[in-house]
Amino acid sequence: MTITPAFLYRLSAGAVIAAFVLNLTGGLLHPVVDGNSHSVESLTAWSSPWAQLVLLVGTVVQLAALPGIYAWIAPRVGVGGLIAFVTLYASLMLTALPHLAVEAFVSYELASDPATAQLVPADGSLFPSPSFTVVQTVFGPAYMLSLIALGVVLARTSAVPRWIGIVMALGGLICVIPWPEAPGVTGLVIELPRGLAFAAIGVLILRAGGRHVRSVAAERSARPLPV
Repeated sequence: MTITPAFLYRLSAGAVIAAFVLNLTGGLLHPVVDGNSHSVESLTAWSSPWAQLVLLVGTVVQLAALPGIYAWIAPRVGVGGLIAFVTLYASLMLTALPHLAVEAFVSYELASDPATAQLVPADGSLFPSPSFTVVQTVFGPAYMLSLIALGVVLARTSAVPRWIGIVMALGGLICVIPWPEAPGVTGLVIELPRGLAFAAIGVLILRAGGRHVRSVAAERSARPLPV
């Protein structure tokens, strides 16, 4: 089997769509008890740690797929798009992956044992580690701002339909707002806009047969105008 760029684009497209389904499912199942999604009560609820594991798998799949998604849109988004994507990718890797891994494999185990449950911070920070908290605090806002920036770039270019960029930018703006944590709602706020935007690009790639965005745009411009 020959591995072609078109095949890799299609593979990335399918993976980012699958990641959207996984992350949305995990987000909806993520427990929230008394307005705290990281309390001992939430960590020991019926859907823990399965919801966190689904989110972790979805995030890994999404991170594996995003370079292919960016490569498909790269000719149209310029240097601004590159900077926004790199910042988004790095901040997502440094916040989401450690957060979900600690929540599923560390904080869950601490909360499940009455002898160690008191080690789970009551402020929702998951783990009593200053370095962990600093990384989450610094790169969390970087993720939100880069999501907004990439959405604006996409909305201002012809790489994808404008609504995709608008949804992505709104996803970053929504995350900036300190919403009260509530079952289901918190997962939708975090996972739906970002996942939907990237999944929509994945659908575009599949509809284009994996051909590069530049080739698709050239083909469209060469079509005769309807009479």
